Amino acid sequence: MAFYTGRSGSLVFNGRPVAKIRDWSVETTLELLSTNTIDSTSNTFTPGVKGATGSATLMYYRLETGEATNFTEFTALLSRIHKTGSIETSDRVFMELNVGAGNADDITFNAYITSASISVSTGELSVVPINFTVDGDFTQVIS
Repeated sequence: MAFYTGRSGSLVFNGRPVAKIRDWSVETTLELLSTNTIDSTSNTFTPGVKGATGSATLMYYRLETGEATNFTEFTALLSRIHKTGSIETSDRVFMELNVGAGNADDITFNAYITSASISVSTGELSVVPINFTVDGDFTQVIS
């Protein structure tokens, strides 16, 4: 039986893992549509639209020489929302959330970064918390 910890997880953006990430999460929701009639005595439902949102905490980390081709800096995700001008459909990102090391442990989807901030505190590591909303359906889920 295999167990996974945060150490085995990762976030991949543009085909490369994000250099330093503290955590990520994804939450899927389903809207239920009421199928009650005037003579119903109990609530009944049918599935409606599903959606998903998530978050991640990236570390404010600059790549060293030689790392640039192996990892993605936090700035690549941040640039999709911290920019001059309007947000366009071209700012949609393809993300891959990895729970473990195998391909069966991946969740992949297109999303928009909906919020991002840079936090700096004395005595603490600088972090970049982001939130995202999945656009469309998942393209791969944990199997």
